Amino acid sequence: HADYFSITDTYDPLSNRRAFYDTSWLLPPAMLEAYVERWPTPDLGTFRYMLRSGMMGWFSLMLDTTSWNSEQHAAAKEAIALYKEKLRPLIRDADLYHVSPRPDGAHWDAMQYFDRYRRRGVLFAFRGSTMTEMSHPFVLQGLRQNANYHLTFHDHSSPDRSVRGAELMTTGLIISLPQPNWSELVFIDEVE
Repeated sequence: HADYFSITDTYDPLSNRRAFYDTSWLLPPAMLEAYVERWPTPDLGTFRYMLRSGMMGWFSLMLDTTSWNSEQHAAAKEAIALYKEKLRPLIRDADLYHVSPRPDGAHWDAMQYFDRYRRRGVLFAFRGSTMTEMSHPFVLQGLRQNANYHLTFHDHSSPDRSVRGAELMTTGLIISLPQPNWSELVFIDEVE
């Protein structure tokens, strides 16, 4: 028994996602602590990518926030509030799905949570350093084929819309991001 597991001794975004990917096959995601440390963030997209790479389990911020500018402070405040309000309950109670290969830093990777009792979930999608692949499909799991799901793109990378579960679980959900090392959160809510 343990309260939490510190999953890696290197705290950059890729190391955090790799460690989470590996350990979450065996250990409860809510107990997997990832430290977020200073990493080059030339824009808000990479800043959010850095934060979200440590927010799939137990999030710990380990850096001097006084070095952030006002935009970064506002983005971090919003990201941490979202983590507390919407992400942490899913991390604690929902099923976790590895919907991509292990992160390699160059290609896209993603993790999906879905709570079948509350009929809601989230996709954490990360674009790697690739310059050639601006979009990528992720085949979702744990949904009901005949149900409709409302998709909310948190950073507005695509318009919000409703899609059948069968499409999300066969064709997949295509995520498009304009820059390398950016991310998106897509909230998935089953609708009547």
